[in-house]
Amino acid sequence: MVAVHGIVLKGLKDFVTAEYDREAWRAIQDAAGLGGEVYVPITEYDDADALALVEAASDVTGEDVSDLLDAFGRFLVPPLVETYGVHVEEDWTGLELVANVEAYIHEALRAKQLSTYTPPALASEWVGDDRVRVTYASDRELCSLAVGLLRGVESYYDAAFEIEERTCMHDGDDRCELVVRQ
Repeated sequence: MVAVHGIVLKGLKDFVTAEYDREAWRAIQDAAGLGGEVYVPITEYDDADALALVEAASDVTGEDVSDLLDAFGRFLVPPLVETYGVHVEEDWTGLELVANVEAYIHEALRAKQLSTYTPPALASEWVGDDRVRVTYASDRELCSLAVGLLRGVESYYDAAFEIEERTCMHDGDDRCELVVRQ
C-alpha cells in the first residue's frame, strides 16, 4: 500500500468543515465511498482514499480540483507547523522553512520504522540570497497543493513571496519546478 500521512486527511476534514460544514464532509466521504471513516493524524492511509476524497470534494463543492488543493494547502500550514515545529528553528524566515522542509520534516516522517508513508519527491535549494528552487514530483500530481502550501507559509510568516512555476507535471513535465523569491 502506498500511504498518505493521516495529518493530511485530518487536515482535509478540518478544511472542509471550516470552509463548508460537517454535512459537506459527510457528503464528500459518501461520494468517495468512505462514509464514516475517521482520520487520525498519527496513522497512515491508502493513497487511493486521499485521491478519492479530493475528487469527491471537487464534485460536492463545485470547486475546481486545483483551486481546492491550493486553498487546502494554505489552510494546512498552521497545523503542520504546530505538529512539526520541533523541526523548525525559531528564527527561520518563511523562505528558510521552504528551503529546509525536505531535510527536516519529510526525512523525519520517512524515518519512522515500518512506515509506508510516501511523501512526494521534494528537493529545495537556495539559488540566490532571496530565492529557493523547489522541485516536486509525485504520482499524485498534487502540484496545486504544493503551491498552496507555499502560499500558506507565506501567510504564516507574514512574508511576501513571488512564486514562478518553471515546469509542471500537468503540462507533461516529469516534475514541477517552482522558484520562490522573497
